[in-house]
Amino acid sequence: MSSLEYRPIFLIVFTVAVFFFSSTFVLAHAEWYDDSWEYRKKITLSLNTVISNDLTDFPVLISVTDPDLVQTNEALGRDIVFTTSDGTTKLFHEVERFDNTTGEIVAWVNFPTLSATSTTDIYMYYKGNTVGYNSADVWNDDYVVVWHLNQTSTGTSFEFKDATDNGNDGRGGGGADVGHSMARIPHLTNGQIGYGQQLKGPTTTSSNEGSGDFIYRNSLNGMPSRDFTIELWVGDIVNVPSGGNVALYNDMVSVCYDAGSTNNQYSNHISLWRAENVKMKIRTSFFVSTASPGHPVQDNNPAAFTNWNHIVAVYNQKDADGTAGNSQLYINGVLVKDENRSGNLNRAIQTDKLRLVLGGDIDAEGANNCGRVNNELKGKVDEFRISSGL
Repeated sequence: MSSLEYRPIFLIVFTVAVFFFSSTFVLAHAEWYDDSWEYRKKITLSLNTVISNDLTDFPVLISVTDPDLVQTNEALGRDIVFTTSDGTTKLFHEVERFDNTTGEIVAWVNFPTLSATSTTDIYMYYKGNTVGYNSADVWNDDYVVVWHLNQTSTGTSFEFKDATDNGNDGRGGGGADVGHSMARIPHLTNGQIGYGQQLKGPTTTSSNEGSGDFIYRNSLNGMPSRDFTIELWVGDIVNVPSGGNVALYNDMVSVCYDAGSTNNQYSNHISLWRAENVKMKIRTSFFVSTASPGHPVQDNNPAAFTNWNHIVAVYNQKDADGTAGNSQLYINGVLVKDENRSGNLNRAIQTDKLRLVLGGDIDAEGANNCGRVNNELKGKVDEFRISSGL
């Protein structure tokens, strides 16, 4: 064990999760986690300009390239441990990406408490025993599905791993109900956080069976019956070609309810539509849509999602006491739409027999509510999540 340690100072920007750091030598003050680990680094989070209230049980992204980390004993970074400021209390974490030749690490660390008024210190230990991690410990029961999308698709079942304990693993190119095609699997690319997936988009203009890439989950587990949040990163979106039908391109997320008989309100149960002009749909009712031609994410191209953009759609059902909930749409952390839920816009959510598609829209085919996928996204996706609550 070394009595001297590096002390990198990190500053988190939550929507991008970028860290700025410098290194100095300081004497160790906190207790050491275990003598089997040779090194540790202190990480300081300063969030007083980012959050207004303390956060509990919150996953934080730790993303940095540090040449010192090439000294790890384990090629996949499974000898890395995070602790609280006391140096000994272990924090739950998962490693999304680790390169033992450069020292790059992309990890998610669950913080029991994050202060909005003072700094929070943790330690990262490395070059020790292989201990591994359990991703489900990082993402609590509020999360329905978390896809980091850092896998290489081969079209096999369960290849896109769900980081929660709900088991909502996805498959590239489809599966039961919608059929499967190796010609429609996505491709690994550099993402906003680690790796992401490249989707080629539709190759035909048919409104029937699609031709573009997508990721499919045949049975979505853990969906709440009311309030929920959908979020993902999208990037390098290619807009509708000249003369094309805008309704047939760039749908992002679709959840279909397999009611056993054809019913449009169930095949379009939950939809997050068109990356260039974001809408969200609950059954047959639109809500929280950006005004045409779309949110100006870039001044020189207001209708296009070029580069990476973070989309968060929140559905807030009317409360039991009659209080109407407000549902919101955020783009890159900016609230762009806030609408009241009342009347026929206030819908309950099904919790079973749900089919999920990332990168397209599930449509009815004959008597099958969830029979085909079309209107696919042409661009990149990363870090897709659904969570209960607001």
